[in-house]
Amino acid sequence: MLYGVSLGPGDAGLVTLRAKRVIEQADEVIVPGRLAENVVKNYREEVRVVEFPMGNAEKIVDDLSTELAQRCIEEDIAFCVLGDVAFFSTFQDVFHAVKQKNPGVNVELVPGVPSFTAVFSRLKKFVDSSFRVTSALDGEERYVVVLKAVKSGELAETLRSDGYRVVQVERMFMEGESVGEPKEKSSYFTLLVGWR
Repeated sequence: MLYGVSLGPGDAGLVTLRAKRVIEQADEVIVPGRLAENVVKNYREEVRVVEFPMGNAEKIVDDLSTELAQRCIEEDIAFCVLGDVAFFSTFQDVFHAVKQKNPGVNVELVPGVPSFTAVFSRLKKFVDSSFRVTSALDGEERYVVVLKAVKSGELAETLRSDGYRVVQVERMFMEGESVGEPKEKSSYFTLLVGWR
């Protein structure tokens, strides 16, 4: 299996228990640089550093994905990144290349503590109303997440009218988790995720 493992914002104490377990038990751990290596070294001595030069990593992605597409059938390999593996992550290109070369490779993404939530703890600020997270990369918001989506059916229609494909995730990582089409009404622990 191939694991994409989130290390959080840079403090080894903010690595999740799930991430720690995967790091300790994997046959090999790969990181895309020294900062990630410094965090992983708190949990495992042997770490393979693969440097990904900004804007020029195609050959490295190709070579590494060819290797992982074969090895991850019988071995558990963890690719660990700072932040959350699903957000602006080096792992994204590796993931797509591995799946293209061998769709049979099982992949698990291990979520972590993202900087855009951790920053509020650092600032001792409490978020208790609507907020926006965006990047400076371009003007178009391709993804949207609605928290506390108790009127999920109505909210989904609004998002669809703005051109988003929408999925509902209720009770994520809890007993009774469901992922699928938005319902008319949902519990307090419901997220709507849209992308275009």
